[in-house]
Amino acid sequence: MKKRTPQEKSKFLSYFDLWDAFQKPGCPICALVERRSWQYLDALLYERVNDPGTRRELWDSLGFCNWHAWKTLEIPNCALGLGIIYEDILKHIRGRLTKVRDSFPMRVPFLSKLFWPGNASLQPPPLGSKKRCPACQNAKLFETIYLGILVDFISEADFERQFGRSSGICFLHLVAATEEYHRHKNLPLLVEKQIEKFEFLGNEVAEFVRKQDYTYAAEPRGAEADSWKRSLEMVVGKREIFPGQMRWERGSEKQPIIPSPWNPPKNPSLEMENPEDLQATVEKLQFENGKLLRKCEELKEEHVKESSRASALHHIAWKTAEDNKILKMNLAGANAQAQGYAGHFARLNKEIERLKELLKKQEQGEKVRDKI
Repeated sequence: MKKRTPQEKSKFLSYFDLWDAFQKPGCPICALVERRSWQYLDALLYERVNDPGTRRELWDSLGFCNWHAWKTLEIPNCALGLGIIYEDILKHIRGRLTKVRDSFPMRVPFLSKLFWPGNASLQPPPLGSKKRCPACQNAKLFETIYLGILVDFISEADFERQFGRSSGICFLHLVAATEEYHRHKNLPLLVEKQIEKFEFLGNEVAEFVRKQDYTYAAEPRGAEADSWKRSLEMVVGKREIFPGQMRWERGSEKQPIIPSPWNPPKNPSLEMENPEDLQATVEKLQFENGKLLRKCEELKEEHVKESSRASALHHIAWKTAEDNKILKMNLAGANAQAQGYAGHFARLNKEIERLKELLKKQEQGEKVRDKI
C-alpha cells in the first residue's frame, strides 16, 4: 500500500482554523480549544437546553466543570438556559443527598444495632458526578484533532513556514502531542521546532532580566518587555485550559485517551502473520479514522451555522407576522373610519335633498303671490 504524502491529504476547516491561529500570539491550540468551548456552550444554551439527550448528559455530569460553568457567563442572554439546567441539577443533587442521608445508621443505638447490625462502616452512596463535563469532552475532542493536524502537516513547506511565524504550542500541549502521537513520523520535527521556540523565548526572558539591573536600566525596552508574561502561557498553557493540581495524586489513573489517527487502540484481532499486511491495514484504519473525526467536526460546524440561519429566519418570520397584525389592525380602523365617513356623507346628501325641496316649495309660493 502506497503511503500518502501530506500534500495528498485532505485539508478540512480545522486545518485553516489552525493556520489562522498561527498568526496570533500565544499557543494556537489553547486559543482554538477556548474558542470551541465558547461555541459549544453558546449552541447548547441557545438551542439544546431542552433536548432530552443533553439534559441526561448534564444530569450525569452535574452540569459543567468549574471552568466551563463560569465560562457560560460570557455568553449573552445565558440566564434562562442556566436557570433551566441548574434547576434540574439541584433536584438531582437533593435526590442524591437524600439517599446518602437515608444510608446513615439511626442515631438511637438500639435501633441502629437492630436495623444495621455490624454495618456502621458501610460507605454512603457516591455523591460525585458519573461522567466528565460535556464541554470538556468536546474540548478534548477538538484538542486531539488540532494536534493531529499539526503533526500531520508540520512537514509541509507552507505549513512549516506559517508555524515558524507563530509562538509555537505550549509545553503542556507538546506533552499531549508526544503522548498521543508518539509513533508519528513528524513528531521529531515538531519537537525540534519547539526547542527553537523555547530557546528564543528563553533568550528574550534572559534579556528582560538583564535589563532589570540598574546598570542597564537606561537601555530601551524591546520585544522582551512582556516575555515574562508570554513565558507563563508557553509553559502552563492559556488561563483555565488545563486543570489545577490541588487534588492531583502521583500515579493516579489518567483519563482515557481518544483514539487518534496515529495512536490507535490495541486490538489483538488485527494480528497477522505478515507484518507488511498488518502495517497496511493499520495505516488504512488510521487514515479513515482521521477523516471521520474531521468530517464530524465539519458537520458540527455546519449544524451550528444552519441553526443560526434558522433562528434568524424564525425571528424574521415572527417580526413579519407582528407587522402583519399591526397592518390588519390599522386596516380595520381605516375601514371603520371609512364606513363612518360614508354614513355621514349619506346623511349630508339627505339633508341637501330636503333643503332643495324646501327651496323649491318656497320659490313656488313666491310665484303664486306675484300672480295675485
